[in-house]
Amino acid sequence: MLNTDVRAAGPAPRTADDAGASVGSAREARFDKCFRQHYARVLAYALRRLAERSAAEDIAAETFLVAWRRLDGIPGDPLPWLLGIARHVIHNELRASRRRDRLAARVRAQPIHHDVAASGPPPNTHRVRQALARLSERDREVLLLTTWDGLDHRRAAAVLGCSRGTFAVRLHRARTRLARELSAATTPTNRETE
Repeated sequence: MLNTDVRAAGPAPRTADDAGASVGSAREARFDKCFRQHYARVLAYALRRLAERSAAEDIAAETFLVAWRRLDGIPGDPLPWLLGIARHVIHNELRASRRRDRLAARVRAQPIHHDVAASGPPPNTHRVRQALARLSERDREVLLLTTWDGLDHRRAAAVLGCSRGTFAVRLHRARTRLARELSAATTPTNRETE
């Protein structure tokens, strides 16, 4: 007589398809976790560099497509890696479309956002925005990665694909140039005579 009770027969032997499915599920779970944790930050990164939301969403989608393809290479701290991919995707798109100058003008015009509830409005926001707009794209990138994105030197250097030391030098120079721009904006060029 055949035993029809499945529990008595024990678990079914695993097949190669079963093993592949569990590996695939683990990969999907790893990707899903990365996507859920970092999509908003990658999208925000792209939005600050592109004027059109749909273009920024395309960049974020392309970034995660690359991440899916390179899933086994995702580092323990994936955000700098993802932002680095997003940065390369953006640059490739700009080169292909020959819109670098128009995009840079739109990026310079973007307002600086801050958490008003936490700290109150920062003093001289308009002056700082104007000074940032006069800086090179490279200087703005370095300053915004540390102040806006909140990345430390190691993580910001990973986004730019340079060493921590190189990043520290770039940040120091960018801060010096920003201070010079802010100082020049407050120095009167011609004094009124009485």
